[in-house]
Amino acid sequence: MSTISAAKFEQICDGVWNDRATILFRRGALSGEDALVQALYWRLRKVGDNPDESLNDHAPLLEKLIEQYRDEREIKGKDC
Repeated sequence: MSTISAAKFEQICDGVWNDRATILFRRGALSGEDALVQALYWRLRKVGDNPDESLNDHAPLLEKLIEQYRDEREIKGKDC
């Protein structure tokens, strides 16, 4: 069971989104989407949540984060 609320999960997603330039710069061999999800995973761990449960419970918010990235990537015309 998830230990954080949807509002807290959304706040963490917003933090990942705001830090995306740094996250994407340091992603190594990961795709942009994978790098953002990895950052979200570790931030959930940091607040003491069970990321596996939260990612399942709050899938629509995770999808929003990924869609924002895809939209931005499409506008810029590259894998940003």
